[in-house]
Amino acid sequence: MTKKKLSFSLSKIFRIENIFKNTLIFFPILLSDRVANSTDITMLVYGFLLFTFMTSICYATNDFTDYKKDLLNKLKTKKTILKIKNVIVLNFFLLLFLIILFNFTNLVNFYLILYLVFFYLYNFYIKSFYVLDIIFLTSFYILRLFYGSELIGINISYWFLFFFITFFLIFSTFKRIIQISVNNLVTRNNIIRYSIKDYPLLKGIVISSTAVNLLIFLLYLYEINYPNTFESFSAPETRYKQNILHLSMIFTVYCIGLIRIIKLVFQGKIKQDIYLFALKDKFNYCFLIGYLLFAYFHIN
Repeated sequence: MTKKKLSFSLSKIFRIENIFKNTLIFFPILLSDRVANSTDITMLVYGFLLFTFMTSICYATNDFTDYKKDLLNKLKTKKTILKIKNVIVLNFFLLLFLIILFNFTNLVNFYLILYLVFFYLYNFYIKSFYVLDIIFLTSFYILRLFYGSELIGINISYWFLFFFITFFLIFSTFKRIIQISVNNLVTRNNIIRYSIKDYPLLKGIVISSTAVNLLIFLLYLYEINYPNTFESFSAPETRYKQNILHLSMIFTVYCIGLIRIIKLVFQGKIKQDIYLFALKDKFNYCFLIGYLLFAYFHIN
């Protein structure tokens, strides 16, 4: 096998395209009023690399256990699947590596271990449970946020937590809706626990989560404009003065983007994994560039 083919196979096995999810580790510092120093950045970069290494093995493990289901799933592309011996060795090495890091570094904390425990529960048991699987999918993103905040000692506010819980609950539900739509799952099936009959419930979760998500954003804007109104929902790092006009502009663009993607999902126009769509969508890049510019000027 040539180096090019080997590199391609490894990227397929470990789902390199999903690395961007681990950038959530940096969000606590980007959305806080704390000035990032070299120590914070170094810890977050090392944490990002460790989390990427761990989740790559988790994805490879998931692909092995879901191999037969993925053959039926039109959203899944053909990819190299590791043999069971390789999967066992990788997971054993991962656990051994984490034990070593736990004893000699500060990179292994409660939230990283909890993520791994949740993954094993989800992969071998929870994914077959109705709705509970969506809750677990959401928790994987929230634990990334907690991991990053714990690495550098930032307290996550309730505003921050509730906003991202509802946001990722929306996207985790999208994942199931798209799977139903693309695979035309009219009845119970061997791919996922859901079918077209579950559309009303799944759409209800999206709509209600969106309403709560936008309400949290609006209440946060109110808190910025009238400090200490909801003091118990804030954290020291988020009690800062912000330009309400700039935040209102971000809220408007965010609403447009969120409603747009909800409409596309409900109309069945997204024919790929929701995160792959997000990676390719030009609107999201425009929003991301705008956010990064805001975050840069905010931190500085």
